[in-house]
This record gives sequence, structure tokens and C-alpha cells, in this order.
Amino acid sequence: MIWIFQLLALMKKEFLAIWSDKKSRTIIIIPPLIQLLLFSFAITLEVKNINIAVLDRDNSTKSQEIIRSLSYSNSFTNIYRLNSEKELTEYIDTQKALVVLYIPQNFAQKIAKNENVSIQIIADGRKSNSSQIAQGYIQSAIQKVVNNSPITNTIITRNLYNPNLDNFWWVLPNLMGSLSMLIALLLTSLSVARERELGTFEQLLVSPLSTTILIIGKTIPPLLISIVEASFIFFVAIVFFKVPFVGSILILYAGLVAFLFSIVGLGLFISSISSTQQQGILGAFVLMVPYILMSGFATPVENMPQWLIPFTDIISLKYFLILLKGVFLKDINFDMAISLIVPMLALGFISLIFASWMFRKKIQ
Repeated sequence: MIWIFQLLALMKKEFLAIWSDKKSRTIIIIPPLIQLLLFSFAITLEVKNINIAVLDRDNSTKSQEIIRSLSYSNSFTNIYRLNSEKELTEYIDTQKALVVLYIPQNFAQKIAKNENVSIQIIADGRKSNSSQIAQGYIQSAIQKVVNNSPITNTIITRNLYNPNLDNFWWVLPNLMGSLSMLIALLLTSLSVARERELGTFEQLLVSPLSTTILIIGKTIPPLLISIVEASFIFFVAIVFFKVPFVGSILILYAGLVAFLFSIVGLGLFISSISSTQQQGILGAFVLMVPYILMSGFATPVENMPQWLIPFTDIISLKYFLILLKGVFLKDINFDMAISLIVPMLALGFISLIFASWMFRKKIQ
């Protein structure tokens, strides 16, 4: 039973060390709040305030209806009317317009005669992602007008789990995962490095604490603090940003604990090989960049090169983001949740084994 008192004493020491240290206290309070508010509005795949140009060679009721439909869209700020192909090239070259719509002659007549007709969309390839999204907006506007003709079929679009494609519905779950990872990783990365700088690490090594108790004692406090931070983000997402939560709160927190467990292990490993807190912070950020880029946070994993996709299997954030969006929007069942939780637990145990090995190496 004595190991329980040893563990509780070590945990108390860790909580006091984190709170009394100005760097650690700042890390757990200020950055998450700023990043939550900033990233919620800044991270978006929507394209707004687009300038487009139109070269209308038809000047028919149909072509004017298309242009009018574009002007009603909130995505387009300015719609320039062009008079020649020379102006078309100039507007693209000078980036005055992101996309130019070219409506050919006899456009309306061909539609009336059920003949094949095409509209050309010329986009600035230097901004490939924005151009593709803008083209989608323009095609949607054209379709609404052309669908009235007898040669086309009506297209009905339905978006599952996010009917209105609300940006907050996917950003906030992603931020809950990434920001909780940031807190857990930074706190644990500074743990042992802070002890070395203060000269208390050697005291821990000569204390009667076993390596197992030492690892557990340094794992639980950052884990609990990160859970509190994640719960705050969850509360903000539900109450202030009105993100729906249709899943199980039990599955959510089971996945959260498994994910943070995997991150805390990585943080302890970084801390065990760092001599200073600056090295610990640097190591944490070196790890965070590939974690976020390869997790599917902004771009789907399926879009990555085939040789890179297998490496994403060791990114625990990937599993957690799938679970988060599943419990927020889809109400995934327990079987699917287990298939995501087990890999995170496995990665956590592997990272803790390496961290324990480094601790034992330091003790010896």
C-alpha cells in the first residue's frame, strides 16, 4: 500500500510544480484560449470574397440569368464584365479575377434546340485550391439556370451529417483534438527537463520511488489537466458555436483518455532525452508538425501519396479525429469506437515503454 502514498505524493508534487512554474502555467491557460478563438474562425476551406470576371458573347436572357445568379452569391465580391479575350487574359495575369466565365455565342439558342452547349471556366492555377472551389460555386450557379432546360436532369444534392456544410461543425472537433494534444505534449515534454534545470531530478533518482511509479506519477497530472482543457473546448463547441453532439459522452471520454495517454507517453520520451526546457519545447513542436499534417486535420489521408499513407497508422491524432467527428455528428457505435481506441492505447504503451527505458538508462 505504500506505493499508493508514494504515487499520490509524486502527483501532488507534479501539480504544484506545473502551477508554480510560470512557463507551464502560461502554456495551460493562455495559448489554448487564444488558439481556440483564433483557429475557429481562421481555419476554413471555404472560399469567400472572390473576384470573378464574365465575358458574355451571347447577351441573352439565359446568360444574364447566370450572371445574376452569381451576383446573388455571398462568395463573390466583384463580378467584372469583359469585352474581349485580351481583357480575359489580363484579368487572370494580374490576379484581378480568380476565375473568368466565358459564355459563347448562341448559348441560349442551343439550349432551346436541345443541342449540346458548353461554357468555359478559366481559372488561375496559381491558386489551385481556391480556384477549384470557386469553379464549384460557378458550376452550381450555372446548373440552377440550365436545369430548367429539357436536355438536363435535375440534380439533388444532400450532405450527410453536416447538411449546411457549416465550417464550425468540422473545425471545432478537430481543434478539440489538436489543442488537447498541444497541452499534453508540452506539459510532459517540460516535466523531466524542468527537474534537471531545477536540480531536483537527481533527488528523484535517489528516492525510493520505482521507475514505474515515477512514470505513472508524471503521466497522470498532465493527463488530467489535458482532459479538463479538452472538456472546456467541448463545452465551448456545444454552447457557443452550437456544434451538434449526437453520440455517446462515454465513448467521447474513453477516446479522449486513450488519445491523451498516447500523447503523454510521447511527451515523457521527449522530456527524458531533453536537457533543458527549451529543448523539450523544440522537440514537442518538431513532433507536432507531422502529427497535424498527417492526421487528416486539413486534408484527407486518402489524398496523400500511397507510400506515405501507411506511416499515418502510427499517428494517434488520426484515430482521435475520426472518433471525434463520429461522436459529434454521426453517433458511431461502440464497436467502431473500439477499433479506433485500441490503436491509440497501443501507441501509448509503446511510447511509455521507450520513456521508461530512457528513465532506467538515466538511473543506471
